[in-house]
Amino acid sequence: MTRSSESLAMALLTNRIVDVGVKPLTAREFWKSFTDSAALDGILEMDVDQIASHLIVTPELAHRIRELLDASRALSFETERLEETGVRLLTPMDEGFPHRLREKLGEQCPVSLLVAGPVEWLSEANVGIVGSRGVSEATSDAAGEIARSAVRGGFGVVSGLAKGIDQIAMHAAIEVGGRVCGAPTEGIRAVSRRPDVRAAVHEEALVLISPFGPDAPFSVGGAMGRNKLVYALSDLTVVVTSDEGSGGTWAGATEALEKGYGRVTVWEGPDVGPGNAALIKKGAGSVCDLADEAWLEDEPETAPAPAPEVVEVQKLF
Repeated sequence: MTRSSESLAMALLTNRIVDVGVKPLTAREFWKSFTDSAALDGILEMDVDQIASHLIVTPELAHRIRELLDASRALSFETERLEETGVRLLTPMDEGFPHRLREKLGEQCPVSLLVAGPVEWLSEANVGIVGSRGVSEATSDAAGEIARSAVRGGFGVVSGLAKGIDQIAMHAAIEVGGRVCGAPTEGIRAVSRRPDVRAAVHEEALVLISPFGPDAPFSVGGAMGRNKLVYALSDLTVVVTSDEGSGGTWAGATEALEKGYGRVTVWEGPDVGPGNAALIKKGAGSVCDLADEAWLEDEPETAPAPAPEVVEVQKLF
């Protein structure tokens, strides 16, 4: 893909694709130094002193920025290899980047993303479905029906792809012809080693999105970063079951409520964890009757749209 100089600079400064011996900028560091697109003008050609003066940063940070920008050839080579397998690198300067992430996450918004699949789905109306890995028959059934209800309402399903509720929701949505946006805790190439994920991308039923390096392993920090994406990509996120006070589901939902990353609704049915009632006390909405799909129509952020009939085939490896 053709990339503007501004997009290239953003990709280089937050590069987690190739190791160049310099720590990439975090999202917070980037947005603090580059408050608008004008700050990127000419940055690729500046020396250390010019960068320090232009951005009003310390010499140490200016030197780090210059070293990151010098990795253009290595990054371009690797992104071309990724594109040959159907994986694209997107920044906010590129067409298709889901700008709802910047609007909701602010300085926590990833500056660069790896995407495989129909990128336009990331900006359409979606329902997130999350929950603990441990499931009962009742919560498993609820996750599946919530996913199918979302698809019937014209929404896509956003899933973290983890065992338990996430995977149940993903497969239920795919089985009824829905579109799924997957935000894994590991890198996009790592998660694509799973047969179900590879098949779903090849069948044009799943788009993968990741702010991590392509081979990044699971980490607790990665899980929390993934949680932000799930809530921010969704018009509404349904917590099927959660522990109280601990666990990734609880942490993700409470953070979303406290920081306004997205609307949170809790399933009120049998066998749910103690965190469900606690989340309602913290301000989450609730749904207990899936036969009445009015819960999908409560102040939607974007207009629901059916999944497109034709999309470009993605070659994931």
